[in-house]
Amino acid sequence: MSKLPYMQFFPTDFMEDAMLMSNEEAGIYIKMICQSHIQEGIPKKRLPFLVQNDWDDVSEFTKDKFLDMGEIIINKRVYKDITAHAEYIEKQKINGKKGGRPKTQKNLSNSNSISNTNSISKIPTELEFLEYGLTILKQLKKNPDEYEFSLKAKYHSWVDDKWKTGHGKTIKNWKNTLNNTIPHLKPMYNGRTKNNEHEQYRRELLSKIQSK
Repeated sequence: MSKLPYMQFFPTDFMEDAMLMSNEEAGIYIKMICQSHIQEGIPKKRLPFLVQNDWDDVSEFTKDKFLDMGEIIINKRVYKDITAHAEYIEKQKINGKKGGRPKTQKNLSNSNSISNTNSISKIPTELEFLEYGLTILKQLKKNPDEYEFSLKAKYHSWVDDKWKTGHGKTIKNWKNTLNNTIPHLKPMYNGRTKNNEHEQYRRELLSKIQSK
């Protein structure tokens, strides 16, 4: 993903989230938020090195602010901001190749639609969402395995936002919205891009050398 050198921080939102946390829990929470931004997902096995706690020992108040993707956890707000920025950058690149911003995007979302409706579409199950997304990826000749993590995170992000996109728009036809979103997704490898995978390896190797 295109990384921002900074992340949006809203003090009021943070204080509301941390209202029922102890000072220790709030400290753990802010460290996990920062690491989520840096690494785009925290491997559970590395969590004890970051906050001296296993995932199972983290408070429920803190857990509620993260997406549990199995081996990886991601802060919901950070993931939403990073993906929204990445999608914006990708769209700008595409528009640039076409000679500038299109005059209208009015009919693009309906180009692959069988039917059009003004009502909010029924929220699919995670399995339905993944099956459809992986089918589209195959049609685009992309490796589905490399995008499954991004699809899962995207699904949970939309659900947590009450079925709205990262730009705050209500999703009326989720298949059309996903069709338009998939080209902007980036492949993720266990919660990290390839560059982050190499950087993590470098850090772990350096840590081992320094400990000797």
